[in-house]
Amino acid sequence: MDKSLTNTYSYTVLPEDLDGRRHFRAVALERMLLNVAYNAANDRGFGALKLIDSGSVSWVLLKFAAEMTSMPAEEETVCIETWVESVNRMLTTRNFTIRNASGETIGCATTQWTIINLATRRPVNIMADTSIVNVVNPEPVDATLPGKLPEVHAEASRCLTVSYSDIDYNGHTNSMQYLQWMLDSCPVEILYGKQTARLEITYMKEVLYGEQVSIHFEEMEDGSALFAVRGTQGDFARARIVWK
Repeated sequence: MDKSLTNTYSYTVLPEDLDGRRHFRAVALERMLLNVAYNAANDRGFGALKLIDSGSVSWVLLKFAAEMTSMPAEEETVCIETWVESVNRMLTTRNFTIRNASGETIGCATTQWTIINLATRRPVNIMADTSIVNVVNPEPVDATLPGKLPEVHAEASRCLTVSYSDIDYNGHTNSMQYLQWMLDSCPVEILYGKQTARLEITYMKEVLYGEQVSIHFEEMEDGSALFAVRGTQGDFARARIVWK
């Protein structure tokens, strides 16, 4: 791997990252990695806020997958390395590795992104709006992007209206909020009794302020769980968690 094309950051687990059993939350895992992606893009000159200010375009997350052999522990400082694996006109893939305080690899992740015009909400040419092509490092990780996740057939566990606190600087629901809604639909006994081994999320449509959504949760025979955020026109997002 070409280290000149990677960015490395440290993260210390905060109290807010822990649940009632002092386990590192799956939402905290996604937030940690997406903040690292944000910082790496900034450090390389194509961060979201710079794109918004210069051309009213911004990064949007399409897919997320993480595989963990163990989760970060309370107050532990972990090391996250990230790089851009590939890019074309419409899509780019960013990867991550996570190492614990002893230097052991405890997980990896991969993400897929596009850039949209914030006025039209349509994708634009990534390579025309950024210098990202100069930092491509074609090194894969063991985590693979999710394919088409199964439809959830269960009835709604909860319904809600998207509020101010759900919305990010792109004017739509924050990526982590989808996962928070999904996990809040899951019985707490499951969340307390298990840890996340693989987390997959596919973001299918934007959820905007004031929209009404329903959250669906279904346990599978293999012990995994399926989730969906659904509107009147279909699913906005789907996820699958494999527990351990």
